[in-house]
Amino acid sequence: MLLILSAALLPLGLVAILATLHSAQQKDDQRRAETVARLEIKAQRLNAAFSRSVLTLRTASAAIAAAPSVPDVCGKTLAQLEQDPVEARYALYAGSPLPRCQSRGFVPLASVAPARGPGVRAEIVPGGGALRLFVYGGGGALQGVAEYPASALSVLSYIPGTSRNFDLALSQPGRVMKLREAYQGGAFVRTVRRSEPVAGGQLTLSLALGARPIGAVDLLMILLPVLMWLAAAAIGWLILNSYLLRPLAKLQRAVSTYRPGDRDIGIPPLATPAREIGELGGAFDTVVRTVARHEAELEAAVDRQTRLVREVHHRVKNNLQVVASLLNLHARGSPNEQVSAAYASIQRRVDALAVVHRNHYAELEENRGVALKPLISELAANLRGTAPQSAAGMAIRLDLESYYATQDVAVSVAFLITELVEYAMLCGAASVAIALGGESGASTATLSVETDTLKGDVTCDPALTERFERIVTGLSRQLRTTLARDTDEGRYSLAIAVVEKAERR
Repeated sequence: MLLILSAALLPLGLVAILATLHSAQQKDDQRRAETVARLEIKAQRLNAAFSRSVLTLRTASAAIAAAPSVPDVCGKTLAQLEQDPVEARYALYAGSPLPRCQSRGFVPLASVAPARGPGVRAEIVPGGGALRLFVYGGGGALQGVAEYPASALSVLSYIPGTSRNFDLALSQPGRVMKLREAYQGGAFVRTVRRSEPVAGGQLTLSLALGARPIGAVDLLMILLPVLMWLAAAAIGWLILNSYLLRPLAKLQRAVSTYRPGDRDIGIPPLATPAREIGELGGAFDTVVRTVARHEAELEAAVDRQTRLVREVHHRVKNNLQVVASLLNLHARGSPNEQVSAAYASIQRRVDALAVVHRNHYAELEENRGVALKPLISELAANLRGTAPQSAAGMAIRLDLESYYATQDVAVSVAFLITELVEYAMLCGAASVAIALGGESGASTATLSVETDTLKGDVTCDPALTERFERIVTGLSRQLRTTLARDTDEGRYSLAIAVVEKAERR
């Protein structure tokens, strides 16, 4: 959210920063223009002084050449030359190889090379202490020399009222005259360098100074939009966090801690002027109360349904036990042995179905299905109890693991075991072994029944065998599995679907 607010306010900050930078750029351009103008003025001053000296030297040289016998003509001429505002020393040759007149302190030149024609030659003396102007007349004869010390040219080039923080130098190939060395840089100062030709291009006047540094006011003007942007984002974040995000976070925590079955969501007081958040909290509270009411109604309905199902199973189990008891009474009271055996056979099947309902009733509360281990154990006990006199000594061995199955699977398993055990009883088997096992986590378990009568070399009543095989084949189809028979071991085995495997205790 802070990033969104910052991004929304960023264009305003950028506009303000660009405007400030544009203003600073304009000031910098103005400073550069002022620098160029100052340099041009300095060059004009030097050129004007040089032009005035050249004209004066030509005039003075002509005067000396015209009146060489006039008394004190040199003194008067030099006095007029030295009245120039720019401090300088002069030497007048008037076409002579040696100076006819010279200022005090002027060091004569050992030799001066003639020129090809009239003109002016500017030369910086070795070491850069002075500048000499050689003025040539017609035929290239030397008329005069003007020598300007560096200090005089420095004073001439300075513009009163301007900053003294700059470097100024006259240069020509191989020689430099320093007129001023006062430039000092600093933080946020950018050096500006410009040059201008002087003395007809024989010299170059170079200027170096700093652009106006960024002051406290300029820096504040640049940083103020950034500070305003940051302050606006921070204030927006604080307001948004206080009046929107924190109430929403409280509401979110209350909603996340809600668990099915809670009667109240427990929304804390929301100190926010946003009416929508308060209404949202009220809507959550209303929904929770509605859900809690519906859950209570569903729990009551489920409880009624559970009691009804338990009652149905209980009544079915009781009715089946009544039927089994009636069949047992008829079997005992029948004078015909075959009729009695038929009653007993029907009783075993009814009793198997009753065992399934009883075990389903026992596991109904946890809704895990029918426990196969107690079901098969109880069924085996009932089968031993209802065995005919001929099979009274037959043993039933059990090797069972704890599994749960649906009621449909349990019914088919009970009928299948009843058929197999009864077939073994009627065919005179000495024992029956029932096993149930499999891998943990698998969706199927292996049920196997082993007895001597299932071996290939054992013969039994053909009608009984045919009926038996037809019934067990039909039951295996109900279980949607394949019944495997091992005639060598006398074993039937098949895979049955299970819900889960019970934990060992």
